[in-house]
Amino acid sequence: MCAPGFPASSDDADKPFLLDHAKALVASGVIVSVIAPAVAGLPLRQTIDGVNIRRVRYGPQKMETLASTGSMYREARGLKSIMVIPMMVALCVAMMSEARKKSVVLYGHWWIPGGLVAVLAGSLTGRRSVVHLHGSDAAITTNRVFKIIARWVLRRAAVRLAVSDELANWGEELSGRKTDVLPMPLNFNRLAHPSPVPDQGFVLAVGRLVPEKGFDVLLEAVGSIEAAFRPPVTIIGIGPERENLVSQARQLKVDLHLPGAISPSEMGEWYSRCRIVAVPSRREGFGLVAAEASAAGRTVVGTKVGGLPQIIDHEVSGLLVEPGDSDALSKALLAADPALGANGPNHVAKLQSDRHGECLRQLCEGLLV
Repeated sequence: MCAPGFPASSDDADKPFLLDHAKALVASGVIVSVIAPAVAGLPLRQTIDGVNIRRVRYGPQKMETLASTGSMYREARGLKSIMVIPMMVALCVAMMSEARKKSVVLYGHWWIPGGLVAVLAGSLTGRRSVVHLHGSDAAITTNRVFKIIARWVLRRAAVRLAVSDELANWGEELSGRKTDVLPMPLNFNRLAHPSPVPDQGFVLAVGRLVPEKGFDVLLEAVGSIEAAFRPPVTIIGIGPERENLVSQARQLKVDLHLPGAISPSEMGEWYSRCRIVAVPSRREGFGLVAAEASAAGRTVVGTKVGGLPQIIDHEVSGLLVEPGDSDALSKALLAADPALGANGPNHVAKLQSDRHGECLRQLCEGLLV
């Protein structure tokens, strides 16, 4: 499995869904070997909860930064872009080494780099490959060259998966090939909080502090609420927009709390303490935060993008509004009934990790026949 940005530990806040995905496969009886780009300070060989990880060197250590933050696509800009090809070659060589083992399926996350690496290695070794789309990879295909490469990758893959219906439709339109929907799994045990915490009245949002997440729209929406009824806002995450959000909150007189990155094991408590979870994304692949909040029994107010309409059952487990519409979001935050959250766990029960692992195990066995 080629999975750039794979977590450094079982409690890493960056892309924990990749580890949950790999663990679900292991629990179903599949041996998983992860190939990922090297990151300074992390071991080149590591095993986490039964998942074997090999991080591959691709240049001088000080230049191996493409996987050091939450967004490889942002990192691979300017002079840093010269490291993309060495990284791809190193990942492909490592994947080809794994392909020599008996009964192997090559699995790539995001069409680039993971999917491209899996397809190239599969083409050179005669192994079949799976490409799993997540959303940010589709966004970069506005570039014509990337669009051509993405089409080639998806057509060459034996199986194409996507985390949402919207993304699956995109994959099918681009490649002319069937693309199945398989969201990332949820770890329900991690989200369960042993003792209920009283509702502390704040609106919670989670994600990288980047424009795509729409946190500026959330602050605009909350800032338009009459001061006497204006809820505090907590946004968990790190990213380049932090100072802009602080400045905006100050201007709008919104009580904003930015605790930074929070480990996955602590998220259950944060969900239990908030009143409403807001997911105001302008663009989304799956919508893991909405799924986690629903599993934790919290009412979610989100936008009609990506996988969010599949996760949020409108007026049953939460509310949906158009992306970028601060007025609609403001009204939804005021109208959202916290009691709707009780319907969330049943609605997202299909995302439990044991079901995810069994589905993937059957898929892999089918490719090996």
